[in-house]
Amino acid sequence: MPERIVYYLFPIILLFAAMGARAQSKIHYLNNEPVLEISPDAAVFIVGNPYPNDEKYRFSLSQPLNYTLYIDGKAHKAGPATPIRRRERGEIYLTFKGNSSTALYLQLNEEEVQHYGYKVHPVIRLEKEIAASSRDHLLTISWIITISLLACFAAYNLYNWFQLRDRVNLWYLAVQLGAMIFITSFKHFVTQLLPFSWYQLRVMPDGTVYKYNLNSFFLHIGCMIVFTGLIQLTRSYLRTRELLPVYDAVLRYLLVGYLVFEIVPALVTISGWFYLDNYTLLYDDVFICLLSLGILITSIVACKKRIRAARAFMFANALPIVFATGLAVFFIFNSTPNYTNNSSLLPEIAIISQLITFTIVLVTRIKTIHEELDAKGYEIARLEADIARSRHHHWLIEKENEQISLAIQAEKDKNEQLQQKLDTNNRELVSNSLYIHQKNKLLDDLKKQLHDIDELYPHIKHPGIKTIKTSLREHKFLDAEWDKFRLHFEQVHPGFFEKLKAKHPNLTNNELRLYAYFHINLSTKEIAALLNIEAASVRQAKARLNKKLNIK
Repeated sequence: MPERIVYYLFPIILLFAAMGARAQSKIHYLNNEPVLEISPDAAVFIVGNPYPNDEKYRFSLSQPLNYTLYIDGKAHKAGPATPIRRRERGEIYLTFKGNSSTALYLQLNEEEVQHYGYKVHPVIRLEKEIAASSRDHLLTISWIITISLLACFAAYNLYNWFQLRDRVNLWYLAVQLGAMIFITSFKHFVTQLLPFSWYQLRVMPDGTVYKYNLNSFFLHIGCMIVFTGLIQLTRSYLRTRELLPVYDAVLRYLLVGYLVFEIVPALVTISGWFYLDNYTLLYDDVFICLLSLGILITSIVACKKRIRAARAFMFANALPIVFATGLAVFFIFNSTPNYTNNSSLLPEIAIISQLITFTIVLVTRIKTIHEELDAKGYEIARLEADIARSRHHHWLIEKENEQISLAIQAEKDKNEQLQQKLDTNNRELVSNSLYIHQKNKLLDDLKKQLHDIDELYPHIKHPGIKTIKTSLREHKFLDAEWDKFRLHFEQVHPGFFEKLKAKHPNLTNNELRLYAYFHINLSTKEIAALLNIEAASVRQAKARLNKKLNIK
C-alpha cells in the first residue's frame, strides 16, 4: 500500500528528496529498500514509473550549479559551464521507462563555489516534458513574432531615414535593435544562439547562488541601447536642446549616469574581476524608472508649451512607459536571484505597444515633415518667382543702363565736339589777337618811321605822307582790338563777362581782359605780347587778380 501511494504521487512531484552536496546524509526506505541515498559529495535516489508508457521529464536544479547526473552508468553534464545550444543549460532530458524504477546519481561540481565558504542548498526539479515543451514553444513563438515585428519596423525606419535623413528615425532604429537584444536575452535565447559558455557565479551567506552569464550581459546591453535610443529620440523629436534646455540637461545627465552605472558592473562582472551585478540589480530598476519618468515629464511639459507634435509623442510614450515601469517595479519587488520566470509576456506587450504607438507618432511626424516640405516648396516657389521678377527687373535696369550709357556716350561725344570747337575758337581768338597785335605793332613802327622822316626833312610836305598818317590812325585797333576780341569771346563763352562781373563787381576792364586771357589758357609770354608789357608784369598782375578773386 505505501508503495502504491508513492507511485500515484509520481505525476505530481516524482521527487522523494533532494539535498545539496554538503547536506547531512539521509536514507528513505520503501518496502524495506533504500530509494534515496545522500552523501556529502553526491545524492542517490530512485524514481519509479508506475505507468506502462515511457514518461519524459526534464531534470534541473534550483541553483545555477554545474553538476553531473549518472543514469544507468552514463554521465550527463549540465550547468552554466556546459557549452550546449539550449535556452537552459542546466536541464537534462530524462526518459523513465514504463513499469520500472530508475536510479539517479547526482554529483555537484563545487570547485567554483567552495572558495566562498558558504553552504548551498539546491532543490531538485522534475518537470514533465510536455509541459516544458509547451512553455518553450510559447516562448519561441512569442520571441519570433516580436523579433519579426521589430525587424519589419526597423527596416521601415531605416528606409525612412535614408529618405528623410531624420535623426528621429535613426534613434528609433536604435531602440528597436536594443529591444531585439533585450527580448532575446530575456527569453534566454542568447545561450541557444552562441555555442560557447561564459559566466560567473557568486554564493551569498544564505546559500543563494547568483549567476551572471551571456544572457545577463546582453540583457544589460539591450537595456542600455533601448534607453539611450529613447532619451535621444525624445531630445530629437521634441527639440529639447533649443526649446527645453533645462529638461534636456536633466535627460542627458540621467542617461550618462545610467550608462555608467550599467556598463561598469556588467564589464567588471563578465570579466571575472569581481561579481557586482547582485549589488546593482535594485538600482538598475530604479534608474530605469527615473529615465521613464524623465521622458514622460518632458513630454508633458512639451505638450503644455505647445511644441509641435508633442501631444502625439506624449500619448505614444504613455503606454510603453507604463509597461516598462511596471516591469522594473516587478523586478524591484521580485528581485530573487537568477530570476527564471522568462515566460512572462510583459516585455512582449511593452515592445508591441511601443511599436504600435510609435508607429502612429512616426506617421504623424512624417505627415508633419511632408507639411513642412510642402510649406518649404511653396516658399521656394515664391522665392523663385521673386527671383524671376528680380532678374526681369535687373534685365530692365541693365537695358536702361545701356541706354543711359549710350546717351552719356553721345553726350560725351557731343561735349568732345563742343570742346574741340571751343579749343578751335580759342585758338582762333588767340590767333586773331596776335594778328591784331602784330598789325598794330607794324602800324606803330610805320608811324614812328614817318615821324622820323618829318623830323629829318621838315621842309618836305608831300601830300602822300599826310594821307598815310591818316590811314595809320584809321587802322590802329588798340581799343577796337579788345572790343572785337570781347565780342568774339562771348560768342564762344556766352555770358562769361556778365557772370564774372556779377560775382566780382569790383574788377576793372583790364582785369576782365586779363582773366579772359587766362581762361583760354594763354601763356604769360603770349599775354605779355598782346598787352605790350613784360612777362614779369603779367605775373604780378595775375597774382593781384588771384588775390582779388580769393584764388589760392
